[in-house]
Amino acid sequence: MANPDSAPFRVASIGLGRWAKVIGDGATRSPRLQIVSCFTRDADKRAAFAGSYGCRQAESLEALLADSEVEGVMITTPNDTHADLIIRAAEAGKHVYTEKPISNSIEDAYRIVDACQKGGVRLAVGHSARQLGPVRKIRQMMEDGTLGDVSLVEANFSNDRGLELTPDRWRWFKDKSPGGPLIQLAVHHVDTLQGLFGPIQNVSAQLRRLYTSAEVDDLAVLICSFERGPVAYIGTSWSTAGVYSINVYGSGGAAFYQADFSHWSAGDTDSYSSLQFQARDSFERRPVTFEQVDMYRAELEDWADAARSGRDPEVSGPEATSALAVVWAAIQSSETGQTVTVQQRDSA
Repeated sequence: MANPDSAPFRVASIGLGRWAKVIGDGATRSPRLQIVSCFTRDADKRAAFAGSYGCRQAESLEALLADSEVEGVMITTPNDTHADLIIRAAEAGKHVYTEKPISNSIEDAYRIVDACQKGGVRLAVGHSARQLGPVRKIRQMMEDGTLGDVSLVEANFSNDRGLELTPDRWRWFKDKSPGGPLIQLAVHHVDTLQGLFGPIQNVSAQLRRLYTSAEVDDLAVLICSFERGPVAYIGTSWSTAGVYSINVYGSGGAAFYQADFSHWSAGDTDSYSSLQFQARDSFERRPVTFEQVDMYRAELEDWADAARSGRDPEVSGPEATSALAVVWAAIQSSETGQTVTVQQRDSA
């Protein structure tokens, strides 16, 4: 039986690697969620996770999905496994949180969305960067007219993970991580910017494999045109320092946002971030205050509230599929040397 709305939303974790702990920690920082079970095929990892989070160990995926106490599952497995796991969870009537991207392929993303709709479950996709305090503040600065009419956006999300890849890691392989940092890092910016400025209409991109010994590319540069008019540059590299930045240029002035990537996993990123504003008639960049948000806790609470109330989470299947469509348009553009129109799913 479902718990009363006043009780914590009871969840189980599937896939117990490094990122499962990041998301698990986010859940434990909220009184509105409770981890009650977990599963991975490795028995030692199951035991370690269960010991850390005070939850049960499911002996199989089937047993976890049959557990009536589990209301939702948190999936942090490799990208190419998302579809089958989400569809099985939806068929079992479990609400789903999955890490981004929603899947590796557009076809699998459609299957996921359809299965969750058919199962009557709420799907949230972990594009957590939308929750960041400076992103929310930039939205407010757009809405209150501070930025004026936006024409240009610059965004970069980079780190050195491509230099660390080895063949025993799934991100090494092109079929498991197409686009390398594009699908792992820059997809965050794609989602965030579409949340701020609306759908991206077309993309011109270049992807390169320069310094990694893996199969995947380690560099992507995108020029994106939004349906409403603005143009964005999105850059990502897997062979440099950790960088997360968004600069927004409007007729009223420009906003400059930077986050310390070394704090990306802890939930306190906003404590190590800066947001500045330069008015159109000034050379001074002045600090802008913003509400600090624990992005992992916030996205999980949004999912839990959506599941209990029957509404859609802020980033559900359609939003995540749209971001993935931009990724694949960029890959196609790089392969063909042409500007590619983003294919959005027919809402009919």
